This record gives sequence, C-alpha cells and structure tokens, in this order.
Amino acid sequence: MRPIEHNMLVVAVVVGLLLGLGSSCRQETTPEAKQARLIAAESVQIRRQLADCEGEMQRLRARHAEEIERREGQLAACQKRIEALERDLQDGIARQVGSVMAAVMDENARLRREIETLRAEIEAIKGR
Repeated sequence: MRPIEHNMLVVAVVVGLLLGLGSSCRQETTPEAKQARLIAAESVQIRRQLADCEGEMQRLRARHAEEIERREGQLAACQKRIEALERDLQDGIARQVGSVMAAVMDENARLRREIETLRAEIEAIKGR
C-alpha cells in the first residue's frame, strides 16, 4: 500500500471514529452514524487483513528465494559431478584405447618378425 493511500485510510478511520464517538456522546444514532461506524470497523478489519496478507507474501517470497538458492547450489554441484564423470570417462576411454593400441602394436611387431622369418625360410628353400 502506498503511503498516501495509507495516510488517507488512517484519516478516514479517525474521522469515522470521531464521528462515532461524537454521535454516541449526544446519544443520537442516525443511520449515517451507524453506517460510518460500520464502515470504520470494516476498514480497520480490512487493513489488518491486508497487513496479514502482505506479511504472508513477504514470508513466501523469502522462502521462495531460499528454495531457488538451494536448488541453484544443487544444480552447480550436479554440473561439477557431470564434468568430473565426463573427464573420468574420457580418461578411461583413452586408457582403453592406449592399452588396445599397445596390444595391437605388439601383435603387429610379432607378426612382422614372423613374416620375416617365414620369408627367410622360403628363400632358403628356394635357394636349395
């Protein structure tokens, strides 16, 4: 509620209360005075309800902000975990490829030696 509206509401309540008190002192209860008292009482009640609603809204905003902050923290932790898992995966793949490549290279070298041995045997047989 804006300050001007709040001030106008306070003035209206005070005027209503003064009218109510003034009329009760004279013990005249005109319908307008009764209506003014009822309006003033209702105005006070509505102001209280409005204040309660504004307080609840502030509490909900604070709780919502805390929840968002908590969730953002969880998201950041999950993103770090995903990055670590991706690095581990890449390292694992690199190790696997490295070990397979080493085995293939060893097998290739062994087969080349065997081929050379067989070629030498073939040349020896042809040379006889």
